[in-house]
Amino acid sequence: MSGAGAPPSSLWGRLASPFREFGGLAGSLYLIDRLLRSLSPRLGLYVYELMVQPITGRALLGPKLVRDLQFDEIGPGHPALALMPAREDIKAARFAQGARCLGVWRRGELIGYLWFCAARYEEDEVRCTYHLQPAAASIFDFDLYVMPAHRMGIGFMAVWHGANQYLHAQGIRYTFSRLTRFNLASRKAHAHLGWKRVGRAVFLHAGPVELMVATVRPWLAVTTTGRVPLHLQPQVLQQAAPASSAVPAPPSLKREPPHD
Repeated sequence: MSGAGAPPSSLWGRLASPFREFGGLAGSLYLIDRLLRSLSPRLGLYVYELMVQPITGRALLGPKLVRDLQFDEIGPGHPALALMPAREDIKAARFAQGARCLGVWRRGELIGYLWFCAARYEEDEVRCTYHLQPAAASIFDFDLYVMPAHRMGIGFMAVWHGANQYLHAQGIRYTFSRLTRFNLASRKAHAHLGWKRVGRAVFLHAGPVELMVATVRPWLAVTTTGRVPLHLQPQVLQQAAPASSAVPAPPSLKREPPHD
């Protein structure tokens, strides 16, 4: 017979679940985050993987699937903005920092959309700004959203097909993004699109204070008001690709000064 104070087996199962799902280190960070948030809404741990993906312009869907697709920018005042679940003030703040939104339609019905910023992006969960190099050929993408009615079909790939075609035509060759370490669904969805990790960052949020530890410069920072600049570069794509299929690096990749 178990002792009166022994936790039920279901509790042990819940405690072990993050380690089975995320691994030892990430599982520990997940439990720390859950504990902090249970103590106060002003406490939390943000664990990011910083990713880069090539924009090659190649078709991601076959001719029959793309025949009825249309894609175009959704700017301020566009009626499709009303279909987005984000709050109106969040949409306004995105446009205010220069963000753009690409929408994908099928036979006139919105399938999904993708927001992106050129050269730099101000993170909305923690106080950091991503600076991208080479600036002229890079964007930061965020809030890829597929409308619920299209999530079991080609919705996700349709959005990326449109983005790949549209952005490549504008000279964009790299798109950076941040992936929450605990979002396994997003990781699996992007795995076959050529994503590579360029760095990791962990933010401890404690009221007005944020402590950051990262694998990219400036590596370590403590802030109370200002934003930390994180500098992201796409060399990992060239290092990982075979010589015959490597994504060509623009001549400015190594010569361009950092953006502060």
